[in-house]
Amino acid sequence: QTGVVGQRLNRGNLDVFRTLARILGETEPERSFSQLVHDHLSLLLKEFELYFPTTKDPRTGKEWICDLFVNKSGECSMSLQEDQLLEIANDDGLKTTFETTTLPVFWIKAMLEYPEIANRALKSLLPFPTTYLCEEGFSVVTANKTTE
Repeated sequence: QTGVVGQRLNRGNLDVFRTLARILGETEPERSFSQLVHDHLSLLLKEFELYFPTTKDPRTGKEWICDLFVNKSGECSMSLQEDQLLEIANDDGLKTTFETTTLPVFWIKAMLEYPEIANRALKSLLPFPTTYLCEEGFSVVTANKTTE
């Protein structure tokens, strides 16, 4: 359940915990210590699941927005736009654009040829900067109020 980190811990590899690995130096951690860290990570994952349930993950079904060129078939929750998604994934020019620009810029450029799917992607990406800008604005107002 702890994924790659858990597998590394089971082998006694603490590379993911750089500071701890540096403190321990070249010594091999005891099996009980590795198990303790592994158990702690498992409990931590369970706690995170309470606050951020994977069943309610807003990214589910939208992986294609950020990982278009490695999307596995069958993971897309679209039907009408699947053809466009496949065309985009096989377009070498857009792949180059994807690798050299940000996600919003990529989807804006893709909108010329694939407006339906690009609009859907941009609608998913739009709330994040908008929310950030609102929070940033409130922070500035709060800072101004407290200095007065």
